[in-house]
Amino acid sequence: MQTPENLLEGHGFREINQNSNDFNLMWCGCHVKPYTLRGLTELQKVNHFPRSYEITRKDRMYKNYMRMRQTMGAKHFDFLPVTYVLPSEVNEFYSTFQRERGYWIAKPVASSRGRGITIISHPNQVSLEDQVVVCKYISNPLLVDGFKFDLRIYVMVTSFDPLRIYVF
Repeated sequence: MQTPENLLEGHGFREINQNSNDFNLMWCGCHVKPYTLRGLTELQKVNHFPRSYEITRKDRMYKNYMRMRQTMGAKHFDFLPVTYVLPSEVNEFYSTFQRERGYWIAKPVASSRGRGITIISHPNQVSLEDQVVVCKYISNPLLVDGFKFDLRIYVMVTSFDPLRIYVF
C-alpha cells in the first residue's frame, strides 16, 4: 500500500517550504487555523475541514447527539446507552451509578483505536484528571459468531460546496 507522500510524489507533487503560499494541497496532521483557510485560493485544498472534531471527539459527538435528540426528539435519537462526560457531569454519573450498578465503559475523549478504554464497575475507578466519556456497558450486545463487533462506515467528504461525499 502506498503512503500519501509516495502517491502524491508519483503524480508530480513536491514538498515545499512550510511558509510558502505557493501550493495546491496542504496536508497536515492538525486542524488548520481559520485565518489560513480564509487565505486559500479556489484551487488550494487542505486535508481537514474546520471543526471536524465536532464528530471525531467522543465528548463533542455526544454533545451534538444530545442537541439533535432535543431538536428532533428521543424517538429518532434513542440508540446510545446512558452516557456522561467527566469530570463536568460527574455528579450526574454518581447519581445514576447508585441506581444502575454494573459495568460501565470509560473512553478518553480524544483517543482512537481503542487506546485508553477501560471497563469499570465503580466510579472511583475513573480518574477525573482527564476528560473521559463514560457509557453504561451493554450487557447483551449483538454478537457475530459469539464476538462483539464494530460496524464502521467510512466517509470521505471532498467538498461542502458543492457537497460531495463518498461512503465505503
